[in-house]
Amino acid sequence: MSKKAKTILTTILMMMALFQGPYFYYFTSGFPKLIFLLPFAAVGLLLTIILLLNLTIRRSTNTRYHRVGVGVAFAIGLLTSFVPGMEFMDFVFRLHERQSIVDQVKNGPVASGSIADDDFFPLSNGGDIYFTKNQGGSVRVEFYIDRGFLDHYSSFVYTDDRKEISDLKNGNEPMINSVKKLTDYWYRIAD
Repeated sequence: MSKKAKTILTTILMMMALFQGPYFYYFTSGFPKLIFLLPFAAVGLLLTIILLLNLTIRRSTNTRYHRVGVGVAFAIGLLTSFVPGMEFMDFVFRLHERQSIVDQVKNGPVASGSIADDDFFPLSNGGDIYFTKNQGGSVRVEFYIDRGFLDHYSSFVYTDDRKEISDLKNGNEPMINSVKKLTDYWYRIAD
């Protein structure tokens, strides 16, 4: 394989690796994710194998760009393939934005409902944010992570309701299979 062909394939592979994490985490869920992920992963794996073979067999046409590019693409592709890593980064980097929405809900006049706005898209998959306010002033705000396929979903939940926090800790919350405490008042729940 020539240097030019190797450079083109390396660039394509790096672009695919950078594209895959945000696209599959933020822009797809459920069945579309299943349909698009398999061919995308197959093409990425095929390009990686072809480039790795050419890097080892035809060393005379290798450049530093090829070696570093394939390594970086492989590392980024591997790291962004795992949902827990993407979820952790999403939670940490967008916590301030989510907290400001929670503060707006706490100070707002509406007791419960949903806020459907495309401006919330990266904060909540699909743009909807669901909230409830109890008589005692406690608040629950839910930001979707994954709407799922058929009956699964996961979300980041803020709650300052002591009873609900106790139910989450003890596994007494109906319809929730997985609860993980992230920080004070913030949880990741999944069904």
